[in-house]
Amino acid sequence: MATPAFTNSPNPLLGKICRRINRNGSIPFREYMEMALYDEEHGYYVSEQERVGKDGDFITSVSVGPCFGLILAHRLIAYWKQAGMPVPFSIIEPGAHKGALCSDILDEIRQRSPQCYDAIHYHLIEPGAHMRATQEEVLGSAFAGKFSTHHSLKDISVNHGVLISNELIDAFPVDLIQFSKGEWWQLYVDAAGGQLEFTEQRPHSAELARFCASLGDDFPDSYLSEFSPAVRDWTRDASKALKSGLMITIDYGHLAQDYYHPSRSSGTLQTYHRHEKSDNPLQCPGELDITCHVDFSRVMHEAQEAGFSNPVLSSQANYLTTHARDWLIEIEAGFDQVKEAPALLRQFQTLTHPAMLGGKFMVLEMTK
Repeated sequence: MATPAFTNSPNPLLGKICRRINRNGSIPFREYMEMALYDEEHGYYVSEQERVGKDGDFITSVSVGPCFGLILAHRLIAYWKQAGMPVPFSIIEPGAHKGALCSDILDEIRQRSPQCYDAIHYHLIEPGAHMRATQEEVLGSAFAGKFSTHHSLKDISVNHGVLISNELIDAFPVDLIQFSKGEWWQLYVDAAGGQLEFTEQRPHSAELARFCASLGDDFPDSYLSEFSPAVRDWTRDASKALKSGLMITIDYGHLAQDYYHPSRSSGTLQTYHRHEKSDNPLQCPGELDITCHVDFSRVMHEAQEAGFSNPVLSSQANYLTTHARDWLIEIEAGFDQVKEAPALLRQFQTLTHPAMLGGKFMVLEMTK
């Protein structure tokens, strides 16, 4: 596996993490991941550097082009009609990044259903002030009065609408667990000589100990996996924000029986820098993306506990193909008259091809 090339300048976040460890002792990997991604000064997602797209570290369905938002817009219009065309109709997007998905969705709804567009208010959520300012700049002239930016999902409470999270839960900080010598251990991060390293300790919380016990002990030695404690709070915050409506969760992940299969011995933790994977998540904190696959079984369970119901899980390929059916018929009928048709169809193929994003991502819908 290739070793990504990082900047040669001193890493300020590494020094900050080492000082914290030297002062207070080793920290759970979850706390390290929290700092690496979200430290207010040096975190990966707080940085002003370009992270998404060909010039960034990874691509997303949104960065492929407007086709993804276009198809989601068709789904939202259909749901709005199904729900009785409520006014106002709120769209909530946590992890909205620079607002590209919001722009693509609103642009298509404005063209397709002016009545639905008039009913909509779009809520974008990003904790970083720089990213919220970027959203205002990107969206302000085209969609003035149709959106607002927020620091947290806790800031929102709407009566009816849709909550969309796209590649959000995979970035929640996780606890790393390892089955070794017939027991479950939690991985901590320690510092030695200015470098970071893993150490093993007993699970630090009763919740994590119960989770490990629920997995059993039929695993090979050194089996590695993850647990995301933030999923429970996330589903509860989503339920408080949306009194009734639809929740759409788009991410890469597995059901529990596949996620924790004994053959998945290396876990699902992934790191990316310039589209290359790195072997070491402790390398250059703040300069590489750290993600984990989503345990969709747990998301469904916690969402049901929070008040959502009727879970429907499908591949992104099936989901987008289903909701793009009418649009695809239109494109085929008027292909020569639509200048953007070739580009949009290429995007659709990338989004739905089983060997590309169509098989990588799953879509979960639940209602409340």
